Amino acid sequence: MSQAKQVPRLLVVMAHPDDAEILIGGSLFHLKALGWELGIVTMTAGDCGSATHSKEEISRIRHAEAKAAADYLGAWYGCVGLMDCEVFVNAENVRRIVEVMRTFDPDVVITHSPTDYMLDHEETSRLARAATFAVAMPLYQTRHSSPVKVGRATPELYYADPLEGIAPLGERVHPQFYVDISEQLEKKRQMLGCHESQRNWLRDHHGVDEYLDRMTTWAALYGGECGCEYAEGLRQHLGHGYPRQPLLQEALSPYIHIRE
Repeated sequence: MSQAKQVPRLLVVMAHPDDAEILIGGSLFHLKALGWELGIVTMTAGDCGSATHSKEEISRIRHAEAKAAADYLGAWYGCVGLMDCEVFVNAENVRRIVEVMRTFDPDVVITHSPTDYMLDHEETSRLARAATFAVAMPLYQTRHSSPVKVGRATPELYYADPLEGIAPLGERVHPQFYVDISEQLEKKRQMLGCHESQRNWLRDHHGVDEYLDRMTTWAALYGGECGCEYAEGLRQHLGHGYPRQPLLQEALSPYIHIRE
């Protein structure tokens, strides 16, 4: 983190509106209370998330819902503009994410698990990983963003857990560490509740009318694994070339738990 910065900056890079809320909403409220600057960017506006609206209509609705949810958190929101089920790693999409990162200038990036139930999530994870590595490279050029800032370092990279903590073949993916979100659960529910159209879509498409309650059930499952009421899981990318300072763990230390 640059010494010129007053507070850490965190950018959440997710595939769709509501992903950040479901996976790490409680942790984001902890960080906001600690004074962090937060941003959320989604690859799509959720253009296929409806059985009744047109793609254009649901995109407008879901973009507005995502903005309202970010406003409730006190975070910036942006959308890359890709289409649902068409999120893929390619040169143009890496450039798009690097442009967002250079504009927001994060110290920490959180994205999807490298393995998850759908490819939009997995490809977003790969895009965020590539962009996090490229963002500080002075010779990596994009079309619209400002030049790399002098002294810019590679941001720390973290992964949220896959939905339900389950990989595509059903095996359990355990977090590196859990964050106790018990005192932030109601705010997380309120933030997720901003996505009313998605609740309706999931009820119609999946036969589930438990949008908020299902999220709460998953948080309780995680809490039971680490000895608290409700929790979320995170892992840090520790590969060569990425920073290994545990910035999130240090900031969230009063709420950190390890699996029992």
